[in-house]
Amino acid sequence: MISAIVDGVLLLALVVTTIRMVQMHKDLRRLGSYHEDYQRIFDQTALALDGIEVSIQEINVKGAQILNALGNRMDDARELIAEIDALTREAKRQQSVLKAELKELSSSHALMQKANRFAPVREDLDLFNDETAAQPTPVSAVASSPQDGPVIHRGTSGPKAPTRVHKIDNTLGSPFRSVSMNQKDTF
Repeated sequence: MISAIVDGVLLLALVVTTIRMVQMHKDLRRLGSYHEDYQRIFDQTALALDGIEVSIQEINVKGAQILNALGNRMDDARELIAEIDALTREAKRQQSVLKAELKELSSSHALMQKANRFAPVREDLDLFNDETAAQPTPVSAVASSPQDGPVIHRGTSGPKAPTRVHKIDNTLGSPFRSVSMNQKDTF
């Protein structure tokens, strides 16, 4: 009878052990499937990290290209600014020269517009007298007085100064024009 009780206890222990083994086997199988999922996720993460690394390298290369292009554009812009400054200085210089010439022209035009400029002076009328017509008065001998205005002299004068003509050219193809003081056109 003792052996039947021991056999019963052993049988019961065997059944409990078998049930527990089956549960552990299911847990190991579930753990194995989790391991496969974890392995798949780690593989996908490694691929994603490789893709991110490639993207970062592409961004670095494109960033360097953009930086070089931007540097070149900045150098071009600096050169254009220097060129514009030089053209502006030249235009201001030429503007001052043209203002001086315009002032000179306006003063000579004002002199030409005086009313008594064409009024005959006594010395000019004496040219038509019979006794003084034979003796021409030299140009240097006639004096003009500031009250009478300019005196018209009949006689030889110096060589006529050539008319100054300034050519405005647009050789650079830019919206700015340059006035050349060296180039002269003949008409």
